Amino acid sequence: MDYLIIGSGVAGVSAAKEIVKKFDKKKDSVTIISNESEPFYYRPRLIQYLSGEINVRDILINDRDWFAKNGINLKLEEEVVRVVTTENKVVSNKNEYHYDRLLLANGAKPFRPPITGAEKDKIFTLRNSQDAEIIYQQARKSNTAVVIGGGLLGLESAFNLKKVVLKVYVVELAEHLLARQLDPQGGTILKKKMERMGCNFFLASLTSKLHGDEKVEAVELKDGTIIETDMVLISAGIRSNTELVEGTGIATDKGIIVNEKMETNIENIYAAGDAAEFEGKVCGIWAPSMEQGKTAGKNMAGAAARFPGFVPSYTLKVAGNDVTSLGILEEENGITSEVKIDDENYCRIFKNKERKPVGAIIIGQHEEKDDIIKEIKS
Repeated sequence: MDYLIIGSGVAGVSAAKEIVKKFDKKKDSVTIISNESEPFYYRPRLIQYLSGEINVRDILINDRDWFAKNGINLKLEEEVVRVVTTENKVVSNKNEYHYDRLLLANGAKPFRPPITGAEKDKIFTLRNSQDAEIIYQQARKSNTAVVIGGGLLGLESAFNLKKVVLKVYVVELAEHLLARQLDPQGGTILKKKMERMGCNFFLASLTSKLHGDEKVEAVELKDGTIIETDMVLISAGIRSNTELVEGTGIATDKGIIVNEKMETNIENIYAAGDAAEFEGKVCGIWAPSMEQGKTAGKNMAGAAARFPGFVPSYTLKVAGNDVTSLGILEEENGITSEVKIDDENYCRIFKNKERKPVGAIIIGQHEEKDDIIKEIKS
């Protein structure tokens, strides 16, 4: 049995780890093809690269030797250009590969909004270790940086760039920070915390044009505000890499559509992680991507496994501040909320009609945080 995996991120490698538990080294093969230059690393910490505090070696999970010892053929710096489902083969820029079972774990790409002037030099997006190195090297030569996007990645990028660059500005379309994870009160508290760290914000603002000759020199907002800058980092979300399967018959929408077994509509072809769409959603988060990869790997190897879905959950540090956001975050269908707030901490708990917690927003410390999270997830 030839198992082929496209992508060496958490979904792809998690699947491979499940497959090698079952495969026969004399009869079976597992191959991972990746366009990255480094093997499996912890992508959520990649943002810290922008401050120069770490490099990709510091966040490696499994090195090349690990793959070799476990019988996995790892092909790095190789780009898959075509999937031929009628012939059970994949074509890369270097080779052709036969598969009996195929996993599409080829991730996502950063979304670049249609901004006039976005083709200029010194305008970046962050997705992999190569991107991080290029952005860090530019930051070392810059005095000012503008981050377009006030989501999780944008705020963490701004925080880390501020350790290198004198002035950092964040431009966010929503009226408050982390609009998908926080309510207006929580977003305002987080904004004040980050302002004290030296970050500057333009909220409810749309970037209309990027000025400069060959390289970017200024950002113009829709209201006419001009921000002079040496570099721009666009952090406006992701889009699943579905181009690879266009014309193959594999069903796509936001991502590659899969069922609870991570199966696509084509027999023996699976998808997982940021490339996959399950029940109308692309997860875009490390933990569920790992579970999807494990589920796919088990089913590819002949076991029975189902992905149960996931409760949207974020427990992380944003610019050094503890932020927890999970579950239902709106007052609807009988759901109410209660708020506890002081100068440094914010806690809003959402409860159903039975008064059971079903969602929470917590910024800073809360003595019952762990119990609340456990109850929501139960």
